[in-house]
Amino acid sequence: MRLLILAAIWGGSFLFMRIGAPVLGPAWLIQFRVGIAALFLLICAGWFRKPLQLRKYWRHYLILGCFNSALPFFLIAFAAKSLTASLLSVLNSSSPIFGAIISAVWLRNRVTRLTAAGLAMGVIGVIMLVQGGIATRTDDWGMAVAAALLSTICYGIAGTYVKAYPKPVEPFSNAHGSMWAATVLMALTLPFCPTAAEPSPGVWAAVAALGVLCTGVAYLIYFRLIQ
Repeated sequence: MRLLILAAIWGGSFLFMRIGAPVLGPAWLIQFRVGIAALFLLICAGWFRKPLQLRKYWRHYLILGCFNSALPFFLIAFAAKSLTASLLSVLNSSSPIFGAIISAVWLRNRVTRLTAAGLAMGVIGVIMLVQGGIATRTDDWGMAVAAALLSTICYGIAGTYVKAYPKPVEPFSNAHGSMWAATVLMALTLPFCPTAAEPSPGVWAAVAALGVLCTGVAYLIYFRLIQ
């Protein structure tokens, strides 16, 4: 049930990013996304009395915030300027493929024939859908597809890193700490990335939903699933 809820929430995130990215630009959209999520989780931490233990785990949060939030979110937001929400969701579905490959290399997990066949079918399916012309092709269409696929590699790295991390960190702390790390990392890019246009109330509503529901709530569910 958690997996189905998470899939529904993250499926909606591509629509919200498609609304916000052309107006705010990738950097500002993701800054708002992770910043709102960090504040939401800070409120939750105070309510549930969950310490962050920043001195102990700040390096861990920084790595996780980079590869599981800041970098992949930025890449998807860049792709959202050119690709439709449906194509973004299709490309993002390749995350388990790269996750399995990275996990097999990093953790030396054995890949069975059935698993290999499933991965191959997933790769073929993504290629067929991308080449089918789901999105309106623009000059930077190829770069957008590459960015979306690169984001899934980042997710694969982050998921495997969490499993391989030697010190047990509870799921809530991983979600909370990584959001603050991502907020700091994205803030460094803002002076070089102006917004494209003035956001409307509808865009701000999409940004709020993206931060609270699709990031704050979603990551609480996600880290409970993978740990």
